Amino acid sequence: MTSAAGGLNDLHRLHVELREVREQLRRGPAQVKAREQIVQRKRGELEEKRAQYMQLRMRADDKSLQLKTKEARLADLRTKLNMASSNREYDVIRSQLDADTMANSVLEDEILEALEKVDGTHADIARLEAELASAQKDVERVKGEVAAADPGLRTRATELESAVKRAETAVPGTVMETYKRLVQRHGADALAPVENKACTACYAILSPQEQVNVNSGKPIFCRSCGRLLYQSGE
Repeated sequence: MTSAAGGLNDLHRLHVELREVREQLRRGPAQVKAREQIVQRKRGELEEKRAQYMQLRMRADDKSLQLKTKEARLADLRTKLNMASSNREYDVIRSQLDADTMANSVLEDEILEALEKVDGTHADIARLEAELASAQKDVERVKGEVAAADPGLRTRATELESAVKRAETAVPGTVMETYKRLVQRHGADALAPVENKACTACYAILSPQEQVNVNSGKPIFCRSCGRLLYQSGE
């Protein structure tokens, strides 16, 4: 590998490392935000489930009140049945008593079903409360990790930015402007090594003359993707 190629190799490596550090700096807050969104979703689910629980509880209580009212009516009918003064009156009261007894049986089943839903919803609330607590702990854990890593990453990013500027001396002045434009457009992918006579960014095969130029350390840009090429050291 020529010294020029070695310089571009080092420059590319520094660009890649800088990109990775910047990505870690970006990813940290993104991870916190993603976990905060999970907390918000869990909190919303919990509030919705609590509202559902209240509605079910109210319905069950309402049906229980209806049952008490109907049971009082049944007791009244039984009293009237015992006091019936004629067979006709007895039959009318007996028919009403049977109908109300059947209705109460249906209502009792409905109350049982409603209470089962209440119990199930209560269990869901307990589960969601545990999940919310766990999600909140996860947010705090990730916040702590991000905060602990942030200073070191920022220091490393500053160091790499300075190292990149120093390494850019390997780029000939005649192509510096084009190189800068490539960095603005592609970042660390502004450069690409040549392996097996091909650009590793787009896999375009170099012509014999292009390969000679790369081997000799002359600045050359891929005619397919435009990257600044250098001969791989492998």
